[in-house]
Amino acid sequence: MKSIYSIKEKVIVITGATGYLGSKMVEHLSIAGAKVIVLSTKLSRSIELCKKLDIDNAQAFEIDVSSKDSIKQTFHQVYNKFGKIDVLVNNAYFGVNKKFDDYAKEDWYKSLDGTIISADTATHEVAEYMKCNAQSRIINISSMYGMVSPNPEVYPTKDMINPLSYGVGKAGLIQYTKYSAMMLAKYNITVNAISYGPFPNINNIKDTNFLSALSNKTFVKRIGKPEDVTSAVYFLSLDESSYITGQNIVVDGGWTSW
Repeated sequence: MKSIYSIKEKVIVITGATGYLGSKMVEHLSIAGAKVIVLSTKLSRSIELCKKLDIDNAQAFEIDVSSKDSIKQTFHQVYNKFGKIDVLVNNAYFGVNKKFDDYAKEDWYKSLDGTIISADTATHEVAEYMKCNAQSRIINISSMYGMVSPNPEVYPTKDMINPLSYGVGKAGLIQYTKYSAMMLAKYNITVNAISYGPFPNINNIKDTNFLSALSNKTFVKRIGKPEDVTSAVYFLSLDESSYITGQNIVVDGGWTSW
């Protein structure tokens, strides 16, 4: 009998794979049997994560998501080595952290490049390989701050509040997801977004009052745990999720439903 709800042997490419959320995705999806391609700005970081998780170093690659040439070359290398790309997770992000009154045009260009434009470039490049598949998945990683604004009362200092351009870029990514899902549906490529809520890296943040304030903004009264990270990515990667496209799956403990 053919197995269902399995991602075994799927080739899943993750940008920004060595960050906090990305590394959890790599770990969990690999345990579930997928061949996870680890993309980072530095090859050494990709290799280091592969070694830590006991993954073949051949799955480690370097990429600059701000460069169309780098994206094109990396995806070409991945496809040539593994023969297919089933799922792309656009998880990488870069931007500018400035105060509300301090943004210049160049700051906006960089921030939108690090959210929407880089994801668009990757989507167009990977789609050429995905058109050969019976079905494929593109998953864009957004944020609850693409849906709602930060509550300053939650944050100990103003410097800790997510910057304006981050939220604007993530909001744009949600709309980009809907539009590209419509355009790529004829190739059996689904495109969905995941908007994460409070997933602070507790290895770096020790302020218990801040963590408690984040927890209290959710229905379930806790921050996101590492084991919560990958569930939506796994679900959207399944063959059985083929009727779900153009959607934004919110993983925030209920934060945005108040």
